[in-house]
Amino acid sequence: MSQPLFDLQRLLAGRQTMTGRVVALNGGMVRVATAQGVVEVAAEAGIQPGDRVMVRDGRAFRSRGTTHAPVFFV
Repeated sequence: MSQPLFDLQRLLAGRQTMTGRVVALNGGMVRVATAQGVVEVAAEAGIQPGDRVMVRDGRAFRSRGTTHAPVFFV
């Protein structure tokens, strides 16, 4: 769970982009596990649990690029 005061301080401190993975959906809000901890933000349409996302300006956006990395067995 996040603390509103700490969330506000983090938002006012700077506009940083975090990356993480969606762990839960609740209506239009998602919980994203990041290196800084779990954050709850608004989500764009089509995001599902397990998706890699970028968190910017209080919203989660699907990461651009490859969704699946190739696996090679040696």
